[in-house]
Amino acid sequence: MSRTINTCSIEGLNLLWATTAMTAVVFAATPATAQDASTERSDAANEEIVVTASRTAQNGLDAPTPTQIIGADVIDRQAATTVMEVLNQNPAFKATRSPGANATNVSSPGQATADLRALGGQRTLVLVNGSRVVPFAPASNLGVPTTTDLNLIPTNMIERIDVVTGGASALYGSDAISGVVNLIMKKSHDGIDIKAQSGISDQGDYRTFRIGAIAGTSFGDDRGDIILSLDYSDNSGVGSIYTRDWGRKEELIVPNSGSATNGLPAQILAGNVVNALGRGGVIVGGPAALLDMTFTADGQSIRPFDRGTITAGRVMIGGEGRSLIEDTSLVPPVERFTAYGSIYYDFSDSLTGYVEGGWARTVGELNGVPIRLTSQLIKNDNAYIPAAVRALLPAGTDLRISKFASDFGVNQYRVINETPHGTIGLKGEIGGSWNWDAHTSYGINYYKQRGTQLPVRANLARALDAVDEGAFLTGTANGNIVCRDTLSSDAAVSAAAAGCAPLNFFGNSNFSQAAYDYVFAANDVNVKYTQFTAAANIVGDVFTLPAGPVRVAVGGEYRRETQNLTADPIASLNGYLGSGNGVPYQGKFNVKEAYIEATVPVLADMAGFQRLDLNGAIRYADYSTAGGQTAWKLGGIWEPVEGLNIRVSRSRDIRAPAINELNSPGSNVNSTITLQVPGNPVARTYVIPQNSSAGNPNLNPEKADTFTAGFAFKGTDSLSGLGLSVDYYRIKINGAISNLTAAVVAGLCGEGDTFFCDQFTYGPDPVNVGEQRPIALVSGTLNIGAFKQEGIDMTVNYRTDADFLGDGGYYSLGASGTYVLHSEVDPGTPGSSAVDQAGVHNPYTLGAIPTFRGNLSQTVGNDKWNATLQTIFISKGIQDVRYENGVANDNSVPAVAYFNLFGRFYAGDEKKFELFWAVNNLLDKDPPTTPYFILNAPVNGQYYDKVGRNYMVGARVHF
Repeated sequence: MSRTINTCSIEGLNLLWATTAMTAVVFAATPATAQDASTERSDAANEEIVVTASRTAQNGLDAPTPTQIIGADVIDRQAATTVMEVLNQNPAFKATRSPGANATNVSSPGQATADLRALGGQRTLVLVNGSRVVPFAPASNLGVPTTTDLNLIPTNMIERIDVVTGGASALYGSDAISGVVNLIMKKSHDGIDIKAQSGISDQGDYRTFRIGAIAGTSFGDDRGDIILSLDYSDNSGVGSIYTRDWGRKEELIVPNSGSATNGLPAQILAGNVVNALGRGGVIVGGPAALLDMTFTADGQSIRPFDRGTITAGRVMIGGEGRSLIEDTSLVPPVERFTAYGSIYYDFSDSLTGYVEGGWARTVGELNGVPIRLTSQLIKNDNAYIPAAVRALLPAGTDLRISKFASDFGVNQYRVINETPHGTIGLKGEIGGSWNWDAHTSYGINYYKQRGTQLPVRANLARALDAVDEGAFLTGTANGNIVCRDTLSSDAAVSAAAAGCAPLNFFGNSNFSQAAYDYVFAANDVNVKYTQFTAAANIVGDVFTLPAGPVRVAVGGEYRRETQNLTADPIASLNGYLGSGNGVPYQGKFNVKEAYIEATVPVLADMAGFQRLDLNGAIRYADYSTAGGQTAWKLGGIWEPVEGLNIRVSRSRDIRAPAINELNSPGSNVNSTITLQVPGNPVARTYVIPQNSSAGNPNLNPEKADTFTAGFAFKGTDSLSGLGLSVDYYRIKINGAISNLTAAVVAGLCGEGDTFFCDQFTYGPDPVNVGEQRPIALVSGTLNIGAFKQEGIDMTVNYRTDADFLGDGGYYSLGASGTYVLHSEVDPGTPGSSAVDQAGVHNPYTLGAIPTFRGNLSQTVGNDKWNATLQTIFISKGIQDVRYENGVANDNSVPAVAYFNLFGRFYAGDEKKFELFWAVNNLLDKDPPTTPYFILNAPVNGQYYDKVGRNYMVGARVHF
């Protein structure tokens, strides 16, 4: 399926580039100062050049794969507490796992990942100083990848960030499909810097406190450097949707199963969407005289339930009640502490040894949801059925009720993630152009999930089945209400029910403390993940051609990873209702790899060419799980005139299955789906247990083909200070490994794909008699067909003197944008076809990504102060491809622009004192409605700000 390009993307380009042009003209009259626009950066202590995109390139412009640089000044300017905050403003990234996107993420509410191209964090390789870091491994991987958590990196230690926006598996191995994020850490520091900052939103929430320090010195006659950093931050998060005016609108897209008769669209975007389950309980099955009656607060009588206009499963438009997520956090609170340090020592002019590593602890908390039952069986002899109902209930007739049990409170999750990690290595020079390095590293990720107020499925069922002891045993009531199973003649049944306390579910808060204690429990789920790596590389010139030396890099790596999940007895048996489960398993793999890369100069200063280089690399990896795998790349750089580099690259990249994708038994969570079961007259909304995270030992590695072509321009003379790059990219992933959610599987089934329809188990529908309904889903991990994305990345950088601003006065501009031409997902099953998801803004569809995102930062300042205005633009789009052509009453998503303002003031010699401040979302822009019906969330926090205007102020002092 193809669609026309979203014209608002052009509007976005015009907005950004027109603003760029106008502001640049203002300062054009003053002479420009040179700015290095290459991806090269020299480390002050070691005078070494690190080029992430190539091991053989002498500087960044020699590498054929595009690389973007984010300097420490950008992080400092924005008063960012984590590197994630800065990365996710880059249009090439998607904030898939971030505070704004984690509002329903019970597995890892504090997780922060790097996700290039919106292809998933598991396809972006994160390195620290060119080396892998042990990944974050949650207990449940449903929508949560096993990948590096950016929270473990202290921002005050970062020298710069290299972002390679193309496949790099030939150089770095598995996972580098969409690119690489290489965090280059500081290796030296003179003195002590202490920084403290605090922030708050306009609404009085999102309170942030941070304090950090970095200290360093040289030793051994300047042969060694030692540096240590500590960084603590605490953010209080944001409460429920009712803390924001846009949230109080209770907007959602609701399926309309009665569209054939009521004349309304099949999907309706509406406000005042509330829970349809009823706080006191609503009778949804039984005699006609009792249907749609709700219980009064004391549970002793009934009244008509105000159902509103259209009901879809758990929700309805209008009527009584509040949202299903009335107490769920919009932004989870996160507390974070990191310690990181390094020691570098020059044993001689040609040999350096180093040790570096750290320890990080992140605590994320999430307020979840209460018990939500859509059709709970209440047997006719239930002792708590009030007299008013029993009078209308024929003998032998059971009831079914729905209930939004907010009177029990909500489940709460606390996830602790601890990561000690370290590296020891040597590097040196052999002679001439040859240098080498070798290192070994080890890291452990400890994951702990502690959930409270989690309903135990079996205990809830027993407690709800309450009978009068006398009536059950003798036929004569004695007023002693007990759980039916405690009276069973089957010893095993009565033993399992030991301690059961009967639960009065009717009305509000009519249950006993004993029943509450019996129904609810706390889980204890833990994961230990280890990673050991040993690697060595050697680089040098092998011989010289007329155009220059042929440079070669050769290296090898060994890596071993293990994972062990343990859990409490209830979680181990998928015993919790909804979430909090974790079925134990163990897994491991090892891989042995070797690679070679070469850069060959073909022409230089001849035949009209300034320079023409070719680059290639090949890597072979032998996995204990996936067998032998080969990755490669080819590319070239042509410099027809000084400062203009035209580059092209083609690569084959791989991602081997992760341990959980191979070995996990998965765990159950409850999910809401809308599906027209084959043979049923209409689509209906159901709540079913799903296991979409089960591993598959027969998985194959993903294989991706990436092509990039573009140019980079670095101005000279009158254009000095100007840097410009434009790059086209195309990535196609074949056999993509994916855990499809219940909503996605239901959508594919609804489109007629019988393979996905067969993933459901079906049974009789007790409410709609004569129909079948899905009762469970087990889909597990699959190699689906293909992902294909192509687009254009653009960057502009400019800096010029502005003497009228005072000593050291300057103006600088940095702009970046990504225009997505296509983002196609092909399930790869018989009869299916690729669907283009470019321009789709919902949070649940594979491949959904805005057509255009842009980031423009303009800074003015001098030696004493600076101020930056940042503009972030997201193009308009649609909610869902399936809602086009009148399927929904409103399928549009408007364009959004956010403005952020940052500033710094300096005082003292060599800027000893610094005062900094930031105002994010300066105009307090509300997010557009981009709902997730399954999770009842009204806004896609992966792209849009849910906090509103918020402030940060802080100070730094250098000793």
